[in-house]
Amino acid sequence: MPNHFQGWNLVRNSAIAIFSLCSLILIFHGVNEQSMRIVIRLTARTSCILFLLAFSASSFRRLKPHKLTQWLLRNRRYLGLSIAVSHGFHAIAIIGAVMLSTGEIPTDNHGGNLGYFFIIAMTLTSFSYPASFLGDRGWKILHTVGMYYLWLAFIVSFSKGLAKSMVIYLPFVSLLIIALILRLIVPLLKRATFKKSSIARSFDFKDR
Repeated sequence: MPNHFQGWNLVRNSAIAIFSLCSLILIFHGVNEQSMRIVIRLTARTSCILFLLAFSASSFRRLKPHKLTQWLLRNRRYLGLSIAVSHGFHAIAIIGAVMLSTGEIPTDNHGGNLGYFFIIAMTLTSFSYPASFLGDRGWKILHTVGMYYLWLAFIVSFSKGLAKSMVIYLPFVSLLIIALILRLIVPLLKRATFKKSSIARSFDFKDR
């Protein structure tokens, strides 16, 4: 995999790509509520794609050891940081839409606020010094709960969009469901395979 898709280069290039797309939208549509809502939808999708890659990295690696799956697992931290960047643009677009809106804006988005709490907390604890305050167990709990909450937030958000467009939202919903199934099933399959191989080795030892 080229170096610009590794580590911090991956985060930087993800930020540049998302910023460029957002800028093009504002250039062609102008700075108004409608363009901000387009940016909101765009960044929700870029965040979801990055999330799917990070969420499924360990499952893909266990299921099929390969250069690509090894790259996913090795860069999972940087994919997570890229999610934070993407959702940072998402937050800016939401603020912009609120400021430019002429209608009523809902203010009770507690689920979305909790999602941002997890993104910020997981981003900060992606660095060694803040992570040291949590300890290994606390870090694992935070990142596990955070990932599953973000999965829930994405699946709820994109499921609501199915009524608007099956073509756009169904692929995201389907991929999110597949990612969850892989995350839950693959460890069980690997455990079952390990047990079978252990039993086979024990019988082979007895035969000797």
